[in-house]
Amino acid sequence: MKLKKRSRRIALIALLSVPLVLAAQTAQEREARAASYLVQADDAYAKGDYEKAIEEYLLVVQTSGSKMNLSRAHMGLSLCYFYLDDVQSAEKYILKLLENDPQKEVSSLFHPQAYVDLFNKVKKENEARLKSGGAIAPVEPVPEAGKQAGTEREQKVVPEGILGKEGGHFEVDVHFSAWSIDPAKGAFESSITSRIANEIRDQVTEQLRQYYGGTLVPSSYEESLSLDSQGSNTGFEVRYYPQGRGGSMSIGFSLEKTRIKIMVKGPVTQRYADGSVATVEADSLVETNPFTTNLSFRWDFLPSRRVTPYFVFGLGIGPLEGTASYVYSGTYSRGSGQAGISGEETKTFDELRAEEEIELDRFVLLHTAFGFKGDVYKGFTLKAEVGFWDGLVLRGGLAYRF
Repeated sequence: MKLKKRSRRIALIALLSVPLVLAAQTAQEREARAASYLVQADDAYAKGDYEKAIEEYLLVVQTSGSKMNLSRAHMGLSLCYFYLDDVQSAEKYILKLLENDPQKEVSSLFHPQAYVDLFNKVKKENEARLKSGGAIAPVEPVPEAGKQAGTEREQKVVPEGILGKEGGHFEVDVHFSAWSIDPAKGAFESSITSRIANEIRDQVTEQLRQYYGGTLVPSSYEESLSLDSQGSNTGFEVRYYPQGRGGSMSIGFSLEKTRIKIMVKGPVTQRYADGSVATVEADSLVETNPFTTNLSFRWDFLPSRRVTPYFVFGLGIGPLEGTASYVYSGTYSRGSGQAGISGEETKTFDELRAEEEIELDRFVLLHTAFGFKGDVYKGFTLKAEVGFWDGLVLRGGLAYRF
């Protein structure tokens, strides 16, 4: 009899414990689902898909009872609405965040200054209410479709503090540029053409002295050389955003290969003291392909927009290697006689340095430009810019931000 009573008592206790066990299991399942929603939300937020992130953060708010999860979700919602330029909704979720965590602070080291100012404004305006422990306003119900989709998501362990570490975003890009000095060549065209003309006149005179003796004395000369240029640039860049996705300033490090050709061509006439004249058509080419390492700073004017203008300033350096060559042909007139003359020469930059024709052994590059960049897919951005790259540069590129 005692054994039967004890068995009935154990069965009764077990029966009464079932709702508590079920409740505990249900709470664990809810938090596991909330953790999964947070992973999905943080991933969408990091890729700039703010509408998707809002849907997931709202599922967290609807599902979780964890103060930490609610704090992260409300902050995520406020940031998403901030980047979508919905200030009213951003203020609303900042307030919910503060009601859940009145001691919360944000820093401009990790968030845009405009967001920090908005956060502090909401905190100051509601200081009395927060101190008195005002009730948290009810949250809008999540659409039924969102609930159903959310329950089917894979459960994952939530990474710790993604939103609290907003800084440190990286971007990688590849780019291609067309290069020319034509728009600015007037500033130095005369000095370049004069130097090349002098080199050709000296070569012609030296050649003629070998045929006619060393009595030729140069007098006046004329030249109508014209300058042209072409080139290209390809590069790979890694860029760092200290203030995260919403930060306007970034620092870039790039490796660049630039191909530069400067062409000079036209007639050169050398007159001599004895009345003889040499006239030649000359073609000169200076070619260099520097490989440079570059450091640049960029400022995005509207970092929260899908399309934003930007300004970039940078410097680069690399070894200066290349060749300089010229070829000429024409006639030499002396009295009633006339003879053909021609010649050519090619020198490397090392040879020119050895002859003290040039002194520089490093290619120093200055880069300034204005451009636009626009999001085309999650994390991917197209950019285009025009600026100065030791000459005019027109650049296009594809970047991925993570």
